[in-house]
Amino acid sequence: MAAKSKSKPASSTKPTASQAPADSAALTHTFGPDFWGQHWLPALLMLVSAYGLYFIGLKYGYVLDDEMVYWKNEYVQKGLAGIRQIFSTDSFMGYFKEQKFLLEGGRYRPLSLATFAMEVQFFGPDKPAAGHFFNVLLYGLTGILLYRILLGLFPVREGGKWYFSLAFLASAFYMLHPLHVECVANIKGRDEILAVLGSLGALWAALKYYDTKAWWYLAISGVSLLLGMFAKENALTFVAVIPLTIWMFTPVSFRRSLISLLPLLVAALVFVWARYEALGYWLESEKGIDASTDIMNNPFLGMGKDERLATIFLTLAWYVKLLFVPHPLTIDYYPYHVPKVSWSDWRALIGVVGYAAMAVWALWKLKKGNVLAYAILFYLATLSIVSNLFVSIGTFMNERFLYMPSIAFCLVLGWFFAEKLPVWFKEKPGAVYPIGIILAAAIGGLYAARTITRIPDWQSGFTLNKAAVEVSEGSARSHCFYVTGLYQEKYVKEKDQEVKKALVTEMEYHIKRSLEINPNYGAALIMKFNVAAARFQIDHQLDKFFHEAEYVIERIPYNNTFRNNLAAYMKYLDGSNAEKYMAFCYRVGYEFFWKQKNDANAALYFLEFALNRGYEDIRTLESIAEISEATGNAAQAKEFRDRANAQK
Repeated sequence: MAAKSKSKPASSTKPTASQAPADSAALTHTFGPDFWGQHWLPALLMLVSAYGLYFIGLKYGYVLDDEMVYWKNEYVQKGLAGIRQIFSTDSFMGYFKEQKFLLEGGRYRPLSLATFAMEVQFFGPDKPAAGHFFNVLLYGLTGILLYRILLGLFPVREGGKWYFSLAFLASAFYMLHPLHVECVANIKGRDEILAVLGSLGALWAALKYYDTKAWWYLAISGVSLLLGMFAKENALTFVAVIPLTIWMFTPVSFRRSLISLLPLLVAALVFVWARYEALGYWLESEKGIDASTDIMNNPFLGMGKDERLATIFLTLAWYVKLLFVPHPLTIDYYPYHVPKVSWSDWRALIGVVGYAAMAVWALWKLKKGNVLAYAILFYLATLSIVSNLFVSIGTFMNERFLYMPSIAFCLVLGWFFAEKLPVWFKEKPGAVYPIGIILAAAIGGLYAARTITRIPDWQSGFTLNKAAVEVSEGSARSHCFYVTGLYQEKYVKEKDQEVKKALVTEMEYHIKRSLEINPNYGAALIMKFNVAAARFQIDHQLDKFFHEAEYVIERIPYNNTFRNNLAAYMKYLDGSNAEKYMAFCYRVGYEFFWKQKNDANAALYFLEFALNRGYEDIRTLESIAEISEATGNAAQAKEFRDRANAQK
């Protein structure tokens, strides 16, 4: 049964400071002090659903960017002692140990890293179970807070049931939606969770201010939003969402709703100032983005404006599809799982027409109480910051980017089943009716089932990449990461030679596919060399191995990881065929690095491998003499010239 307000009827006397103002009576239904007493069961269900769905993930380890923000982040691993550095530097500084400009605007998301540091302090390092536990807890609290806010804005109708109210249905759909798995099952996803929790907390506090007229709720609203922004920048969008919500769903006038803006704007200014102090720039450093020529960090590289815009609207249409039908799911929307398209592609046209129609319709229908118009504006506002339309986010799209905007989608679902569909079936809005229960339960059940089947993909980096390559066949990254997982988790540990042969064959296929998609992909080229070395262990064809090594050298000659791997293998091959070994060193050192690159240091580096074999190879000696003479080392040039002449 709907909860009833316990406030006294309005009288002619002026309300005291402890009483709700007359124009906010609708809010006292839920924002009064008896919320927990009347609504403890649905609130508990939100928490139970979080742990019921995600409990299997509590035993999983670290995956993906957990390395950068958690277990290999120096500042996080310091515990509480590292929090000052976490808040005063780029979020990747503790991992790279230097300022990196990998993505436009940098990354300043200290709050989640600070919570990780606290976990390290109190639970010790290398305790991923703690990280997973708190992610699920925070997710459950988000569901509770969302329910409380929605119940205040959309009270249970007279004669209705809480379990079929707009507030409960919308919140339940949110908790069950499979698109949230990435944020909850991946410890790094806490930045998204905290951003939404802080944003909703700011909305709740703003509503409490209009309910009580207590100014400190405005202060709480500002602080809560600031914390949300410290978690992730997309909380900034609630500077617009909160006043819009207050105006549309409370008796407050538009002018009075703008009071809520004051603490939000202050919070935004504090955040922008703190961000600038930490990073030293606003949106882009004067040094530029280090990886701007790498499509893995700049997927729109080489695209014209029209192609870029068309591809963006393709992804925006894809987001809508995923909200309704969250399958298949993948971690990998990198080039070119998301294809480059032009305006001749119908999917891009659907995207631009659909979003334009939504925006126009929402603004045209914008008035108090219009849930659909509000949901559209909420969705557009919260998605805008990760849409690539205004700031490049370093990838075409990601499922985690829908974590905040999906609130709007779930609100529409709750409204549809609780308010709209009953009218079609000639039922009273808010009433419980069989077809509504069946359909809502079916959708919720399908969402829950897909969530449960998706979570095991996050068990490890290997299982995640294996799942990704099955979906994202067109992504260079998915093939490369899968090969990396096969190599590290399977090939290196395998003892059976027949199994190792099969693994090498599988790795060769996927690394070839990765480089077909992106021929200059550095990580894939490194793995191409490693796979070539694995193949050499099987067939011992030295010419073939050196040919593969030269292919990689020509494309990433100064990649430190590759150079270190190659140096280690050159030492391993010290006892191999001397003639082939010397010829390889000559081609790489003299012909490539000296003649083509004019790089004396690199040339001598590779020629030294041949020299260390203990053979007085004339070509090697003459090459060193020539390079030494060209670089002004006359004594060394004479020494090696004499040694070469002695062999003639």
